[in-house]
Amino acid sequence: MGLSLQDQLKKSGLVDEKKAKQLERAKRKESKQPQQKKTVKKNAQQEAELARKKLRQEQIERDRKLNEERNRDGEWRAKMAQIRQLIEANAMKVGGDLKFNFKHENKVKQIWVDARTREQLSGGTLAVVESKVDGKFVVVPVDVAHKIQERSAEHFVTIANPKQLTKLELEEQAYADFAIPDDLDW
Repeated sequence: MGLSLQDQLKKSGLVDEKKAKQLERAKRKESKQPQQKKTVKKNAQQEAELARKKLRQEQIERDRKLNEERNRDGEWRAKMAQIRQLIEANAMKVGGDLKFNFKHENKVKQIWVDARTREQLSGGTLAVVESKVDGKFVVVPVDVAHKIQERSAEHFVTIANPKQLTKLELEEQAYADFAIPDDLDW
């Protein structure tokens, strides 16, 4: 086996025995010292890595929550746009000399309609919807009103229930079997 570099240097006279021992001691000392420093460095690196991971997890969680909020906001905006389109596309022009009264937020509101529209509103084939764009009440077909209710409960929709009879209609129904004589004077 060949001689080590240190032995070769001693033989050639470039390094003396005293210098070689000094270098060997320094090398041994250096190899022992970094082991202690390495463990301290290793612990510090592990702590720093854990802190980075924790910070990254927190950032991921914040980003996830922000994305969920953005998605909810986007869905809400899409629903409002759909409702606006439904109202604009299906709103019926109303106007006339008859009042149609309906309840809105514990208040009685009214719109002016013609006789045919009033019958359809009372019969439950048309409905009244509040347009959030201009705050007015719009008459739409009942199937469109149901679509609007599915998308948002905050849009006011009133649909007359044709099965629900008023007190006067109930009285008239009770006497429907009796014929009114022709000679009756009021």
